[in-house]
Amino acid sequence: MNKLYKMKKILLLTLLLSTSVSFSQIMVLFELETHDKDNMEKVAENYFSAVQAVTGDNIGMTMHHKGWSSKTVYFIIWYNDMKDMAEKMGRQEEMESEIFEKLSSTPLDPEMINTFNAISNPKQSSVWEYVPELSMMEDYMNLPKEERDSFRYRRFQYVNVAMNAGPAYEARSIKAKTMDKEIGVKIHLAVFRNIFGTTDANYLNILIDKNRLDYMKNFSDRMTKRRASEDWGKNPNPWDLSLYNVTKMEEVVKNLDFKIQTN
Repeated sequence: MNKLYKMKKILLLTLLLSTSVSFSQIMVLFELETHDKDNMEKVAENYFSAVQAVTGDNIGMTMHHKGWSSKTVYFIIWYNDMKDMAEKMGRQEEMESEIFEKLSSTPLDPEMINTFNAISNPKQSSVWEYVPELSMMEDYMNLPKEERDSFRYRRFQYVNVAMNAGPAYEARSIKAKTMDKEIGVKIHLAVFRNIFGTTDANYLNILIDKNRLDYMKNFSDRMTKRRASEDWGKNPNPWDLSLYNVTKMEEVVKNLDFKIQTN
């Protein structure tokens, strides 16, 4: 898991040099490519279980697949804030030798490690701040955990904004959220503002659903309600392509088999 570890090390050093601005909940997104997602799953579980056992920190990591035919894998780690992230990543730096000693006590098949090193390719790491005022996650978070786990499908929507257009985009998003609530539109939407690590997006919108078919049906239902709304019909909240645009859309599926051991 050295490749992912190096990505984290670079990320930590960069962020420790950044300003001491206060942020809310933080999501770190690691993007890698592999020809064998099962191999990456096993190696990652082994490595981060050792990290968790040695540091005593709850890693809070999840694994996601970008589509069924894609080679891309996402690992997501949550932190309470930037301070929490720096402290936990700092502990991993300080306890590196103990972590690798723990790994050596329960070694994986050497051929599995060789395969991982040969076929795994780190692509990008990025840090995102959760923006609750733009999100619509209340209904989702009120569901029992077992039911939340059934929502495996994610639609990633990366949005780029023009220079100094962030406030205009956020004002538009808040207005759209208010209109949706007024007409009874239901959606599980988490919105993130980029802090570090990407050059083509300032915001990441993640829409959550059970599967692709449910997402498409619910999207159609939402648009039917919106078009039937008098306010929506007057188009008081237009999408201004001169200020913001969607740079890419991705289908992502959560891997529920990925588990970090607690001991």
